[in-house]
Amino acid sequence: MKIWEIFLIGVALAMDAFAVTVANCLQYADKLTVKKEWTMPVTFAAFQILMPIIGFFIGGVFYEYLVSFSKFLTAGIFFILAIKIALDQALGKDEEKKDKPFGVLTLLSQGVATSIDALAIGVTFSVELSLNIFAAAAIIGGVTFLIVAFALFIGKNLGKLLGKYSVWVGAIILFALAVKNLIEGLI
Repeated sequence: MKIWEIFLIGVALAMDAFAVTVANCLQYADKLTVKKEWTMPVTFAAFQILMPIIGFFIGGVFYEYLVSFSKFLTAGIFFILAIKIALDQALGKDEEKKDKPFGVLTLLSQGVATSIDALAIGVTFSVELSLNIFAAAAIIGGVTFLIVAFALFIGKNLGKLLGKYSVWVGAIILFALAVKNLIEGLI
């Protein structure tokens, strides 16, 4: 695999993190400080670096097992997050949550959900990677960081534009990601 192919893989792997970041900006608009905003690109990039390395060392041992359920696990996490947001809105719990900060557990679960594909890519790297795994993972992580940083800009401005409806848009984005992963898992 050539460097440009690793770069393109990085772009593809970063798309879920991009969408989740936009959804986070919409959902947690009043709770995000500059420091918390930048935890998203750092966290998503870190997971996109770590998971291919783990996958590479796992190699072919668990390949069949991971491939068989990775899309369903990702879909499930996104469905749960989307349903939680929608229920909180519908039941008026969002008003109660105004004082609750953007949580570490939320971000970590999103980091895992958006990087499960990177784990599977790492497994395939153990078979067909001509580049050092650490260099490949660094490229993927760097690409993810840049794309998610761009998503912060889009999400913050979209949140201002949509106002109180932005939380619903965030839930719809997560739901769409869940459906996408479910369909990919079924195909």
